[in-house]
Amino acid sequence: MIKVNLQPKVSVEVKEGFKMPVWPAILLLIVVAAGAGSTYWTMQQKKLAAEAEIKRYDFQLRDFQKVITQYESAIEEKDYLKGKRDFVNGISQNQKLWIDFFDKLKERIPKDTWITNFQGERAGIYNIEGNAFSYASIGFFMLQFKSIPAITTVNLNNATSQGSSGKSAVEAIAKQFKLSGNMNLAGASGTTPFPSATRTPVAGAAPSGTPPATTPPTGAR
Repeated sequence: MIKVNLQPKVSVEVKEGFKMPVWPAILLLIVVAAGAGSTYWTMQQKKLAAEAEIKRYDFQLRDFQKVITQYESAIEEKDYLKGKRDFVNGISQNQKLWIDFFDKLKERIPKDTWITNFQGERAGIYNIEGNAFSYASIGFFMLQFKSIPAITTVNLNNATSQGSSGKSAVEAIAKQFKLSGNMNLAGASGTTPFPSATRTPVAGAAPSGTPPATTPPTGAR
């Protein structure tokens, strides 16, 4: 079967709509990309600058730490040397006090009296052993010894005569005596007490002939 379309042919004209040019969009995209790139580059530069600043501060902080460590070491060394200086000064002052004390003791010993043993503390108890030709000399020595500023009390423990039992003529007529009491060298000089042990000078031996006139015991330290 053959079909024939006998309707008239109608042509419809379709108008195209508004078309935006392509180049402005491309230009806008380029501008946006350039702005984003510039912002990114700027941020990167700021980041690098901040990192460099942090590194610089870190190096400075390390240098400051070294300076602080050196300062602390210097302070410790200063304290150590100050302690040694105070210790040496204390020893020197302690020796000077004993020297002054024995100088005063030497000035006050009667000519017919001599000391055979002395033991004492810088601030504490002392003990003296000695000989004299008379009991009056012992009493006079006690008065003289009490006049030393460092001596606070003087006690006579005993006073005896050897008589014929003496090994020599001097010992036969000599009177032995023992004194004790309290003394304070630091208080007499007005200085700060130095923590010290008992001072024990070497005892002077009595001569076989005439007694030493004004020779005190030695060895105080």
